[in-house]
Amino acid sequence: MTPVELNNQLRSKAYSLAAVVAALLALGAALFAEWLMAGVSGVFAGLLLANGKLNQRHGEQPAPLWLSHVIVVFLVLVTLAAMVRYPGTAEQWCYIVPLIAFLIYRIQVATIVTSAYSIALALALIGYYQGPEKVQIFFIYLLSLAMSLAFVYLREIKEQQLKPLRRTDNLTLASTREYLTQDLDKEIQRSEREGTDLSILALSIDSNSLEHASADDKDHILHRLGRMLHENLRLFDSYYRYENVDFIILLPHCNSREAAKKASQLRVKAKQALSTREITVTVSLGLATLNVGDTPETLIANARRALTFARNKGANQQTEFLEMESEGGATLAG
Repeated sequence: MTPVELNNQLRSKAYSLAAVVAALLALGAALFAEWLMAGVSGVFAGLLLANGKLNQRHGEQPAPLWLSHVIVVFLVLVTLAAMVRYPGTAEQWCYIVPLIAFLIYRIQVATIVTSAYSIALALALIGYYQGPEKVQIFFIYLLSLAMSLAFVYLREIKEQQLKPLRRTDNLTLASTREYLTQDLDKEIQRSEREGTDLSILALSIDSNSLEHASADDKDHILHRLGRMLHENLRLFDSYYRYENVDFIILLPHCNSREAAKKASQLRVKAKQALSTREITVTVSLGLATLNVGDTPETLIANARRALTFARNKGANQQTEFLEMESEGGATLAG
């Protein structure tokens, strides 16, 4: 199961469970003839259930966030309206707004949303809400906000602690950069010992392909790129996520001509796998083949220099390091 599929499943279960709780709340309110509360709870349960089904249906593709936006806006409007016009209905729902925001959005976005909501909540309590519960609601909200931030902080600390231990990147399923040098060093030693060829490719998504892509679109593109590499490389080849949209691919038993052919195939496959009707996505590649005296650092540097040279020629290009040097020498001679 891919990380995207797992994430969608977890979100679907969370939304479905919350929908059941909201439905029970609506039923309880209806039994006591609290029709406004019953109606609001019923609408909330319907939104949660629909969002759970939406995440479940998208499988290995990231689910769209438009319904999640609707849920956040619904909670914000309902809680603020309850404080201003309809006390005693749903103002206590403000406690779950920070938790929902940090569940749905990235940390930066969730922080902005929660900060703006906290200010609006404080103003609503001061200006409109009457009764001794005003102070109680505010401080319980601060407690729920602090707990949400604590969980987020612990999650980030855990991510940072586990990151060096991970062999693969969650999003692309590529090996992490920390393992690249030691794996390449082993391949160089094997190549020199057995007298076999070794080539590496530096691959990067062309910047013009991502100019108008959202953060979620970029994640989706990277996920599909990782899957495309997995499906189109040999079993003994390996690929590593070097930077955000840059990858290094090791090709044992592969000379420069074979590496150039593989690079051309990957460019074609990437364009087919990553492009949509709205956006054309291409990749460029730099090639380097092992020579006497090369180390992991020099081989990676040569491939990345060739990649830079290829990208300077335009999108969807590839260049071999030795070819780049000869072109550069010809330019200087001219």
